[in-house]
Order: sequence, then C-alpha cells, then structure tokens
Amino acid sequence: MAENRHYLPGAGVRLGMLAGALVIGWVAIRAATQSSFQDTAPQIAAQAWPADGLTLAGLARLRVAAASGEVDEATRGLYRAALAREPLLADPLALAALDAAAQGDPARAERLMIAARDRDPRSPLSRFWLFDHFVRTGRIPDALNEVGPAIRLQPDAITAIMTVLAAVADVPEGRTALAQKLATRPFWRTAFFQTAANSASPDAMLALLSSSSSAADRKAAEEEQRAVFLALINAGAGVRAFDTWRQLLPAAYRNRVQGIYDGNFGRWPGARPFNWRLAEDDIGTARMVTAGDLPQSTALDVRYFGSTSGVLAEQYVFARPGSYTLQLAARRRTTGATGGRLSMEVRCVRGEIIATLPLEPLDMQLRSMATPVTVTPGCELMLVRLIGTPGEVFSEVEAQITGVALVPGG
Repeated sequence: MAENRHYLPGAGVRLGMLAGALVIGWVAIRAATQSSFQDTAPQIAAQAWPADGLTLAGLARLRVAAASGEVDEATRGLYRAALAREPLLADPLALAALDAAAQGDPARAERLMIAARDRDPRSPLSRFWLFDHFVRTGRIPDALNEVGPAIRLQPDAITAIMTVLAAVADVPEGRTALAQKLATRPFWRTAFFQTAANSASPDAMLALLSSSSSAADRKAAEEEQRAVFLALINAGAGVRAFDTWRQLLPAAYRNRVQGIYDGNFGRWPGARPFNWRLAEDDIGTARMVTAGDLPQSTALDVRYFGSTSGVLAEQYVFARPGSYTLQLAARRRTTGATGGRLSMEVRCVRGEIIATLPLEPLDMQLRSMATPVTVTPGCELMLVRLIGTPGEVFSEVEAQITGVALVPGG
C-alpha cells in the first residue's frame, strides 16, 4: 500500500518542500488558466441555452483561475451542473477535488483528482496537484510517477519540479525512491542532476550518482557527473568529487590519473571537469586530432581568433602539496604573423594563479616547454587552462599541443 511508504522529513526539508510546493501550486492554477483560454470562450458559448457540460466546466475554470484557486458557491454550482450534464468530464471532477481540499477533506480530494487524471491524462491541473499532494503526504514513488507527465504538459515548470525533488533527495526514504526512479532513466534525469546539484546536500547527490547508473547513455552520464562534481567543487568538496570521478572511470583508466588527465588528447573517457573541456565559440576552437607525425600520435589542435582573451581548454587537476614541473610540447600550424598569444595557466581552486607557461616562441617544429609549479597545502585541487590573449597585431594563431603533464619534482 502507498500509505506504508510514508516518511517524516525534518523541519529544514519541510520548509524546502513547502517553498517548492507553493511554486507547484501556482503552476497548477496557471495551467488551469491557460487551459481555459484554449477552448472557445465559454462566456459566449453559455449564451446558447442550455449550456453544455464543457461550457459550464469552462466557466468554472475561469472563475477558479480568477480567484487564484478558490472555489466559491457560484463555481460550485457550475462544476456540479457540468457533471450532471456530462458525467464523464474530467475538469469538473478536478474542480470538485480543489473544493474538497479547501474544505479539509484531502482523502476525498485525492480520490476525485485521481479520477480526473484517469479521465484526462493530459490535464495539467490534476497532474500538478497530485504531484504536490503526494510530496506533502510523503508518498514519493507516487509523486515521481507524476513528474514526467507534468513536465511534458508544462515544460517551463521543470525547474520548480526539480527544486522540490532536490529537497526530497535530502531525506533518506525520498532518496531511495529517487534512486529507483532515476535507475529507469526517465527523460528528466539529467535535468534533475543539473538542478538539484546546486541545492541538495553533497552526500545526497553523490549517493544518487553512484546508485542510479546511466551507463546506457554515456553522454548523459557525463553531463550528470559534471553537474554534481562542479557543485561539489563550488561547495569546497572538490577533492571528494575527484575521488568519486576516478572511481567512476573505466578500470583500465583509473591508474592513468596522475596529475593532468589525457595530456596527449587521445579522447580518453571520463566526465568533465576532471577531463578536458574544449572551447568552440567566438574566441576560437579546440579539438582533439590524430597527428601521425608526432611521437604521441594525438594532439590538441587550437585555433585562436586573436580578438578577445578567453579559455580554449581546461580541466581540474588534483595533486598533493609539493614541487612539480608543468611540461608540454607545441608547434605552429600556419606561417605568417601571429599577433595572439597562447599560454598554459595553473590556477588554485581558491582563485590565485600559481604558474604560467607561455607557448612561445612557436615554430613549425614541435618544441618542448616547461615551468616549475609549487602546490601548497589547501591548493591540492587546481584548474589547468589553455589561455588565448590578443597581441599588438590582430591575427589568428593555429597550433598543436601535446604531452601536457604535471611531473613531480621541480
């Protein structure tokens, strides 16, 4: 029975759920308003006496929308008359459910709203009301069954729904139900991680990430991981995020995580931000390519347009305190003037730059470059970035980079 799956959330979680529920309630009323205007104007139709059930239901919906969800005696008469004339209509049942809820009879309201939903599965009012009702009464599996239909009916409500689910994730019983639902890979799964990662607790998000694998869709899984790991980094738990990311790598790659990951740009698996994020925007492009004439056989091909400063490639890196050497090899791919400049930057997660390696001079032959890096306590998590900077002469720069590594010893 659904009643056996109740739980009692704490005060903080209840407050979060209530805030989300208020938004959901508003969405439900707005949905009723929008639905009413999709029909032929019921005020005009009502002039053709006697009004049919659809017309009476439309008039009742208009009154409810205008009264922000309140059901008065006139509205009550309209929805009852609509049911008397067309007993199989869904909207009058939904309005009767609102009426029952306002009069303090939630059990009857639930029965009526379920009946309305079953008669018309595309009713936004019944879907959103039931989602809110099931969350409030702790019946999370039932609430989760309403999420997909509600989002399809009102796509712009997805953030409000995911915010409620983020609060649910912080409750053990709710988290268990969420993990089971997420394991079925609903279409809103990635949106949940992207939204909830910034509000739910790190423990909750890591537990859901680990227990509801999305291996069937590698790209979606990496987007979900990226959202959670970035949220953990912003919350000061970056090392923990790195450890989790490493465990999620294919077994053959876990021992290759030594400082910079995939420094030869060989398209290794693994989610950002601990794998490379490559630019493809107004400042330039960066893409991994095969380079058969290089010892490494692969490289990062970079085109920097030279107009504005920006990041062309970046990844978060973990290294224990100590002395290191940042090294790489690079070459130009075009002749002529090169006004723009490229450099590799190492930045502590706290924000300060701890090393910069200019990629110059560049020529057509591969050239090795290096600079010392000192990792201090509290700066074990760093951001390695390839930066483009305009020069005095405006021109594009095209280069290939490979062999990027952070080697112990200065």
